[in-house]
This record gives sequence, structure tokens and C-alpha cells, in this order.
Amino acid sequence: MSDLIKPASIILLVIVVASLPFLQDSVNDEAAKFVSDSESSHDGLPTQWDGKQAICIFFPESNTHPEFSTGVTMIDSDGETIGVNDALNSTGACVGGFEGYGQGMDFMMDATRVAGGLLSVGYTMDPNWGPFVHTIGGLNVDEVQGDFSGAYWSLSHNGEYSMVGIGDLTMSQGDVISWEIATW
Repeated sequence: MSDLIKPASIILLVIVVASLPFLQDSVNDEAAKFVSDSESSHDGLPTQWDGKQAICIFFPESNTHPEFSTGVTMIDSDGETIGVNDALNSTGACVGGFEGYGQGMDFMMDATRVAGGLLSVGYTMDPNWGPFVHTIGGLNVDEVQGDFSGAYWSLSHNGEYSMVGIGDLTMSQGDVISWEIATW
């Protein structure tokens, strides 16, 4: 019996060593699935969305979303989950792969609907300022508690704080908008 174990062990070892390049390529393909460019608003998003429109919703540690509590879930424009990026050091969801939107509010409403109600948006219309987003994915800013006076959903456009509200935001091809809780 021991005469058979040695050759079988050698054969198994050869198979494992021969498989290493394939396994390494699989790991590299998985790692290369996300854009890695800190100068790009698409940094951390799926490579297939590079140059396309996307929206990201980031939830605070104190109020994680039950469906998006580990990493950032990537949802394609057809509603299919295409992966989770744990390297973003955040929790939430991004929905992307869109083209042709020009108005921020239209884009946000259509893109968040793709998540099947998990990222539904609640807002009120202010006659002077336009839509005021108070709830995303079930998290209302009035529910956020901590050592601060108040909280609000903060809008970023291509990685920069937006100087206009979502109702006045003009979108271009490849734009990325994101929302996260900010406090004062």
C-alpha cells in the first residue's frame, strides 16, 4: 500500500503545481474586476462601467443597510449583482452602467429603482431649493444619531462635493454621483 501512496502523492503534487498559474490568473482576473485609478471618479467601480454613468450610496457604520452591510455591492443597470468591492472600506451599493442621462434627479430615481426597492429614495420638494433627499434605502437622516447636531444626505458629483442639488445637477457621459451621510 505504501508503494502506491508515494506515486499518488507525487502525481497530486504535480497537478497542484501545474494548476497554480491558472489559479493565479483567476485571482488576478477577480482583482482586476474593479477600476484602480485614484484620479478617476470610477475608482473602485467595475471596469465594465468605466466611461458610463453610476450612482453610489454609502451607509454609515452606525446605520448599515441590511442588504449592503459588507463592502460595496455593485449592481448592473439590468439589476444583476455583479460583485462586492470590499476594498472601498465602506458599506453600501453602487448601481451603474448607464448612458444618456442628462438630469441628475431622473438618473438617480431610475438607477435606484434598478435595486428592486432596496435603495428607494424619499424626498420633499422645497419651493426655493428643489428636491431635498431625506431618505435613501430606508435610512432617514432624522434617524441618524451620534455626537452631532444634525445629519443630511450629502451629494458628490465625480468625487467632488456638488455645488448644486440633485434637481439642478446636469449629468454627462461617464459621470458618477454618490450619496453619503454628513453631519454638522
